[in-house]
Amino acid sequence: MRFVPLAKHRIICRTALVLAVLNTVAAQADVAKPEEDKPGFIGRVFSFGKKKEEAPPTPPPAPVVEEKPKPATPGPKPKVTTIKPKSGSGSSSSSSKGSSSSTAKKSTPAPTTAKKTTPAPEKAVEKPKAPEKSVADRGDGEFGHSKDDDKAETPKSEPSKSAPAKPEVATQLPANAGWQIVKVNGRDYITGESMHQFYRFNSYKVDGKHVWFRSNNLILKGTIGSQELLINNIKFILSYPVQESGGRALFSRIDLCKLIDPVLRPTYITDAEPFDTVVIDAGHGGHDAGARGVYGYEKDFALKMAGVLRSELMRRGFKVVMTRTTDTFITLGGRVAVANATPNSIFLSLHFNSGSSSVASGIETFALTPQGSSASLERGGGYNANGLTGNTHDSANIALATAVHAMVISKFKFVDRGIKRAQWSVLTGCKRPGILFEGGFVTNGNECRLIASDTYRQSVTSAIADAVVNYRTALRGAMTRNR
Repeated sequence: MRFVPLAKHRIICRTALVLAVLNTVAAQADVAKPEEDKPGFIGRVFSFGKKKEEAPPTPPPAPVVEEKPKPATPGPKPKVTTIKPKSGSGSSSSSSKGSSSSTAKKSTPAPTTAKKTTPAPEKAVEKPKAPEKSVADRGDGEFGHSKDDDKAETPKSEPSKSAPAKPEVATQLPANAGWQIVKVNGRDYITGESMHQFYRFNSYKVDGKHVWFRSNNLILKGTIGSQELLINNIKFILSYPVQESGGRALFSRIDLCKLIDPVLRPTYITDAEPFDTVVIDAGHGGHDAGARGVYGYEKDFALKMAGVLRSELMRRGFKVVMTRTTDTFITLGGRVAVANATPNSIFLSLHFNSGSSSVASGIETFALTPQGSSASLERGGGYNANGLTGNTHDSANIALATAVHAMVISKFKFVDRGIKRAQWSVLTGCKRPGILFEGGFVTNGNECRLIASDTYRQSVTSAIADAVVNYRTALRGAMTRNR
């Protein structure tokens, strides 16, 4: 046996003690760092504002780093001011300008109507001469196509002047912030100054119609009169347009509570629950072919993508439950029942888009419309007045949508159609956090060629699986507190 001299042993012990102290100091210093300087949810998902464009080869798995919450700063109680809005400022919206809107086709909105009897679709052919309307296009209960699906939609978020004002739904603001609340037409709005102070942005500026919030690794850009909000160049569709009063930008209280805060501070989400299982819903199936595209049917593309996503998620350690594994028809209620019967799970519904022309293209992701706001699309369910089962996970829903949508958009050269709201039936009754992902337009020749390829499926599903890992990591603190 070899013995170490006593003096040398003391030197080794002292060195180890110094190293331990340095490690402790470094850890404490990291906790003291500003939120925006930490590689958390926003940093990982949004790549700190830089879109990393790649061709469809499989992207590498994203690193997993847990976000540390920002300490709350005590402040005064919210200050409420009532103002008269300028003429026409309350209802203008431009969320769809400059891009085609989505096909409202995934499910019957919450107010259900009698389903029409639909004939079975023709068999899929390898390359039909021209896209035809399938069962979905003719008014199946899950859909509601229009001949103008690829035209711009005007979200109906504000009531018309002749209509009675819709009631404000109480939403809990983040505590201890001293929020400045301005009432416009009976609705609560939060000033940009309040947001600037609470989220500790380095700068806040209203330049004409443009509103900017900037920090080291985060940029928010809004537009007065528009529902479009960019967070590190990822598009979100707000429930209500940004307002202006006396040179101040005003954001609706419901958008702050149900979108902005959960995205910027996921560790404070109160409806997050631990999960180890992902329920994958391949849209359509059987006699419900979904959209018919240039190279096949939506139902087949969705099923193939679901199968690849299943493998990617299992490779990352998740359990997976499929609503269907073959070309069979499952009712919307049946799909929701599978999700609700699966404990410790989240729900991903996979679909592909279509339009009446070959112009429409891009990726969009839907989360359930919060109570007190309207769907992003005219045919997406309208105003959610009374709340739905799925609204119990509003914050987790938007965080999941953000993780998936931002990961896919940031990795590939896809048109960003935005993270939107709708009352699709597979989301309204879901008791788990859930989203509906639209993976591109099958009626666009170039996009459908990608959708039909194995390379596309492998690349996009790998990004989605990485996003699920990031979502769980970002919400780990909230999930632990909510047990």
